Amino acid sequence: MSRLTEKEKLQDDNYEFPYHYIPSFDNENFSQVKTLRWGYEYLSYIRFVLEKLKTRKFESLLDVGCGDGRFLYEVSRCFSHKRLVGLDYSQRAIRHAIALHPDIEFICGDLTDTSLLRDRFDIITLIETLEHIPPPHIRSFAKGLHYYLKGDGRLMITVPSKNVGLNPKHYQHFDLESLSGVLEPFFAILEHYFINRMSIWTNLLERLLVNRFFILNEPHLLNKIYNSYERYLLPAEENNAVRICAVCRKK
Repeated sequence: MSRLTEKEKLQDDNYEFPYHYIPSFDNENFSQVKTLRWGYEYLSYIRFVLEKLKTRKFESLLDVGCGDGRFLYEVSRCFSHKRLVGLDYSQRAIRHAIALHPDIEFICGDLTDTSLLRDRFDIITLIETLEHIPPPHIRSFAKGLHYYLKGDGRLMITVPSKNVGLNPKHYQHFDLESLSGVLEPFFAILEHYFINRMSIWTNLLERLLVNRFFILNEPHLLNKIYNSYERYLLPAEENNAVRICAVCRKK
């Protein structure tokens, strides 16, 4: 692995533990997490992308920026007979992914290396990854995405919205115009969705779930709150969305 930038090092340090696996929603039961609101938000946009995947026919999927493999794990549960490959620059993250899911193919490497993978894919997913790419490198990164996506394939992206303050690990956040701009000239956005609404209700939810006085651990209540969140606070508008989801085609 090449020398990491300061922001890449911040992200890589997080992979001392595969933290994406802390929240879960198995058999209609939401698990308790240290920061419950983060767990709700994280699972909700993963489940949103999974629902979009269910509307498409595909045989192969490449998850770029796969981290510790949590998203691909969820994909494998829904699509058990598809070819799934995860790619990330972080050796530490890939080691976690391989250890947790030896039945899924994980590769540590650079997407811009056109000799890295032997195949092209029906779908490429880019889940909360583009914001980690240094702006001078985005064009070559998008070119790599273009190279590995089949001609009639689809690129599915989620990115943080400019409505949210810049995370120290991120180079930039996006609105629809800037997202379209960084994907040029390789991709065109076919569909877009604004998700994870910011509102007075999300603020109240955060105060309820994250405080120093008590922690919720009653399963029925946790499930009810999560289901309400997904139903009412996952859909958003441009001016109050935490993130953007886009489905793109090759140009």
